[in-house]
Amino acid sequence: MKDLLDVAIKNADAAELYLVNSETIPVVFEMSKLKQAETKRTTGVALRIIRSGKIGFSSSTDLSKAAADNLVNMATESADMGETARFDFPGPITDGEVMPAPLIYDDRIADIDADELIRMGQEIVDIITEEDPSIKCGVQLEREVQEVTITNSNGGGGRYRKTTLTAMADALLVEGTDIFLIYSMAGSCCSNFDSRSIAQDVLERVRLGRTIAQARTGRMPVLFTARGIMPLFIALQSALNGKTVLEGSSPLADKVGRQVFDPRVFVYDDATVDCALGSCPMDAEGVKSRKTPLIEAGVVKGHYYDLQTAGKAGTSSTGNGVRQAHAGDYFEGQPTPGTSNPLIAPGTESLEDMIASMDEGIIVDQVMGAGQGNVLTGDFSVNVHLGFKVEHGKIVGRVKDTMVAGNTIKALNDIVAISDRAEWAYGQYSAPAFLFRSLGIAAKGS
Repeated sequence: MKDLLDVAIKNADAAELYLVNSETIPVVFEMSKLKQAETKRTTGVALRIIRSGKIGFSSSTDLSKAAADNLVNMATESADMGETARFDFPGPITDGEVMPAPLIYDDRIADIDADELIRMGQEIVDIITEEDPSIKCGVQLEREVQEVTITNSNGGGGRYRKTTLTAMADALLVEGTDIFLIYSMAGSCCSNFDSRSIAQDVLERVRLGRTIAQARTGRMPVLFTARGIMPLFIALQSALNGKTVLEGSSPLADKVGRQVFDPRVFVYDDATVDCALGSCPMDAEGVKSRKTPLIEAGVVKGHYYDLQTAGKAGTSSTGNGVRQAHAGDYFEGQPTPGTSNPLIAPGTESLEDMIASMDEGIIVDQVMGAGQGNVLTGDFSVNVHLGFKVEHGKIVGRVKDTMVAGNTIKALNDIVAISDRAEWAYGQYSAPAFLFRSLGIAAKGS
């Protein structure tokens, strides 16, 4: 690393190296049968330079000395047409900045091999299919051990190791023309993760969805579970992204310090949460991880930035520089603003009481994709993949061919209740359930 950095510095004003070593074991079951089990090892390096005020970038899986010159040459050539750099690489973390690193490495996960993953996957399949042999079950398990090293010409950076274990299960039921597919996903950096819990989660929703109920077109209360709230959450994330703000496409661009949402809305991004999939001691640019307030008591507190967007905005990075995967390899992309562990704070009402309060309404538990929306206005429209009809405070069945539409900002100002318990959804974010007073429903056949 140091040799490569030294070579880069001879051809640039500043340089940064991002090195990743990872071992991944994915195990896949399809239609209740083992389909795939393999081990993948990846090593890659990304070089980012600042040369004559411009950003240059290159990456490679070849770490040999012979490849070093080529890596530097490619970065140098790209700098000629690169974006103007609006930042300096961070220096060493000072004593005053040092915080306990989040717990993200567990030897017990690192020791899991393919045979153990197959056993875990088969256990999930057995739990689900024993409930109903007609269920076709799919399971995906993945264990990853990763080592990340960042170093730059200002003496900044560091090194950390991380383990992750993720599991996803789905259940497919076909009864005549009715195709019923549900899925659940969870993950952790620590061995406190029980993959069997997703099997029970899938089965509980299978039981709730056995009966079909007809939704009604119109406006009515809608309850979004932690899983179902994803489209609204994605819209909110986009609006709080410093890059979106700079591009002039965020409805929250000029709202810092202003009351925009219901006072019960609190949103944070926190890369320091123990065992959470998005946690790390520093971001992908070597900036110390932290908890960043985004919305507190409905007031927009700020946006999240990487180094470059922060420089353009005249502020400091919030430690939200991420490298987006290209073909699964995170070292191939330049940093961009992104969230680590988005957190929406819980409220005060039980989920049971929230459902009981609904005379007529819809529960949205899963949506198809991220839905459609207008980033600038906050409008959204989603197809309900898994949802339930509520009548007189009770779930009466699963709805089909139903859409929900509204506006994210308006909805977050028209909240009836927020559940008192937040849940990790898909292992990606933590959120409670939200009951909104009135959203548009379009139901086929009503």
